[in-house]
Amino acid sequence: MTGLVVPAGTRLSLAAGDWASHLGLPGAVPLEVRTVAVAVASACDAPVGMMWVRGHLPECSGAAACARPWCLRVAVRVERLYDAVAAR
Repeated sequence: MTGLVVPAGTRLSLAAGDWASHLGLPGAVPLEVRTVAVAVASACDAPVGMMWVRGHLPECSGAAACARPWCLRVAVRVERLYDAVAAR
């Protein structure tokens, strides 16, 4: 998985089941995320077949509006990350 590079600002359109919460609970609704960082190094901490993504929701005005440089962290299915990079 070290070959996967997801540029900051990549928009992910995730269906229910394509993502999981910070607690590893499967996402039950669609989710749009604008990436800040994808944590390849901590992939072993994510649920199987997923990688941690830090990012912003579309309605977020950016890092200045958030307490941290991102407003959410979710685990995303690796296939969806490859799809997003291929579509760029």
